[in-house]
Order: sequence, then structure tokens, then C-alpha cells
Amino acid sequence: MQPIERIGIIGNGAVGMLMASLLANDYTVTLYGRVEETSVVTIERDGMTNGTVDVTLEPVHTLDETKADIFFVTTKAHQVEAATARLSGNVPVFICSNGISHLDYALERGFHLGVIEHGVTRDGNRIHHSGLGRVRIGGLSDVAGISFIDSPLHIVWESDIRHVVIEKLFANAIINPITALCRVPNGVVLQPPCRDVALAIYEELTSLFDEAVPFTYIESIIEKTATNRSSMLRDVEADRPTEVDAILTPLLKRAEDRGVELTVIPLMQKLILGASASC
Repeated sequence: MQPIERIGIIGNGAVGMLMASLLANDYTVTLYGRVEETSVVTIERDGMTNGTVDVTLEPVHTLDETKADIFFVTTKAHQVEAATARLSGNVPVFICSNGISHLDYALERGFHLGVIEHGVTRDGNRIHHSGLGRVRIGGLSDVAGISFIDSPLHIVWESDIRHVVIEKLFANAIINPITALCRVPNGVVLQPPCRDVALAIYEELTSLFDEAVPFTYIESIIEKTATNRSSMLRDVEADRPTEVDAILTPLLKRAEDRGVELTVIPLMQKLILGASASC
């Protein structure tokens, strides 16, 4: 693969703007979003990292894959297919959305996967980098590892990205619905009675996957993000569509395919749908 000089980031939400603002120091970065015309946006970043960066923002419907050497997709899961419709896979594409609903789509299109571990929130063009982590990427097909200039994003290549995605799913399936329904920051999930619900969800998750994800991993994520408000909680509070269909709904289909009876996860899914509808 040729050296990476130009990076396209699809999705101008909090994660997309964080990545664009940190990569723009070393690469030519174009941000794509649901806007009507091309402009230059000034992204202000505070928190774990500070800085002000100008980045080109283009309408996603004008996306041209010949203008980038690699693409990161940072949209919500239900927006992935529309956001990537103009991409062929000839240029590496890494879908960094939550859940597993996009796994089959990525395989079908010849795309790859990424997992974002940073904490970030957005207010207009100002973003708060609330937690340092990694951007973990990997291929779903025979593709050589890709390296990047070192930055606070800490982009790392994973040989088994599918397992990384399953780990993130476990964390999201536990943290997001509990915090959204109880309207609490992540750290509360480790305290009774939320901890009891977390353990019940975890037990059902382990029955659906052959990969082992220790509960201590979930605990470590919660501890690192204790003061954060999950994306599902923020979506419910802002009357936006949640990612329940990317995080919880596919688990119901997986349980049906495996002949596994679930109790807690279906209840959480219905409650989130109800909470979203009532906002």
C-alpha cells in the first residue's frame, strides 16, 4: 500500500471531529458530513488534549474515494450504509461504529473495522476530549497492517479485530442501556443495584459468543470512563435516535439463531425503545 498522506473521515460528530483535529497536524484531512456545501470549520479541542485546527468539511454526497488514501467511518451505525454508498473498497475503509450490525455489511463490501476507545463530547465545533484511549483497527480480509504517525489518537493495528469488536460490544451492551435508563454516568454501573443488572446482561452475552470476554474487562472500561455520560444516554436526553438497533437488537437475532433464551437483554431493548419514543 502507498504511504498515507490523505485521510477522509466520514461523520462530523464528536468522534469524527476529534480524529480530524488530531490527524490534521500530520496529514491532509477531509471531513465529510451531512452539510449542503463545502466549508472550512475551526475545531476547538479541550480536555485531555488542547488545540484549534482548521479542517475542510465537505458534503458526504460529493465524496470521491480517489481523493483519499484511507477512510474512517465514524457515523452512528444506522447511518453507515448511506454514508459509504459511494465507496468501492479499493481504498481501505474502516467502519468505527458501535455494535455488530455492520459486520456482515463490512464483509460484503470489502471494508474493515475499527474501535474507538477515546472519550469525547461535542458542542458545535467545540469538542471536549474527556478520555485518552486507542483507535484499534484491523482487516476482515487479507490486508497488510497500516501504521500511522504517532499522535494522541494512538492508532494501533489489531491482528484479530473481530474479537476487539466483540469486547467493545460487551461493554456497550452493558454500559449504554443501564446508563440511558437510569440517567447516570458510567461509574454508577459498578454500584448496586446497577451492578446486578450489569452482571445479568453479562451472563446472557457470554451465552451468545464463543469468544471469552472477562467481566474484569468491562469493569476496567467503566472505571476509565466513570465520569462519562454514555452515547445512548446523551441520545435519549437529546431526543435523538439511539444505537439500540446496532447494539442490542442484533443480539436478539443471534439468540434466536443459536436457540438461546434471553430475558434481560430483550427487556432492556424494549425499555430503550420506549424511552426513545417518549422523549
